[in-house]
Amino acid sequence: MEVPYYFVNFTGDIRLSALVDMMLLTSEKQLHQADADSTEMVKNNGLGWVVVQYHMDVKKMPRLGQKLKITTQATSYNKYFFYRDFWVDDEDGNRMVEATSAFVLIDIKARKIVSAADRLEDKFGAEETTKLVRFPRVKVPDEFDFEQAQHIGYYNIDVNKHVNNSYYFDWMVDTLDMDFISSHSLKSMDIKYDKELNMASDPVSYAKLDNTNNKSIHWIKNGDVLNVVAQFEWNDK
Repeated sequence: MEVPYYFVNFTGDIRLSALVDMMLLTSEKQLHQADADSTEMVKNNGLGWVVVQYHMDVKKMPRLGQKLKITTQATSYNKYFFYRDFWVDDEDGNRMVEATSAFVLIDIKARKIVSAADRLEDKFGAEETTKLVRFPRVKVPDEFDFEQAQHIGYYNIDVNKHVNNSYYFDWMVDTLDMDFISSHSLKSMDIKYDKELNMASDPVSYAKLDNTNNKSIHWIKNGDVLNVVAQFEWNDK
């Protein structure tokens, strides 16, 4: 894939939300081969793929016009979690981004998790395991430096009838000061989705900066309910 101008921010780096979308598109193409992509799962089974966690390491953020090779592999699964890795390389084969993710399957109407192991005939090379992949834990701080209310429109809602997970990244980054964004590039990212947002939600995005360690912690709440928490580690440009 090539990074188009509408995928980048004002510094020329790809937006984190666009990078995640490109990776997910790659996995959707693999899932489509077994009629297990998001659209087919909703249409045929009333089920939806929902990501619950990501860990990402960024060696170099892709930039405008770069040609990328995006690779994905389903690695393992247990009763409820389906784990998938992603790699992003430049056209010379240099590794730029690595990511690990955890997905669940939900019953769209009941809004309950169902067993991925029982509902998929094709596991895409993933091995069954009883182990859980341990992601870094992110704690919500007691205080915040930035606060911003967010609006949910019909364009934010995906086929699972909730806010598409990539919008969370835009809301989180947008909460930070523009001077900070222009002078930093992403080094790593951890995110955990706790509770989905829908059209009736009134989310507020919060951020806390740790300038000593070049980190920022982000969380989004709908009233008193925590929806998502994330930690970004940054490099100085």
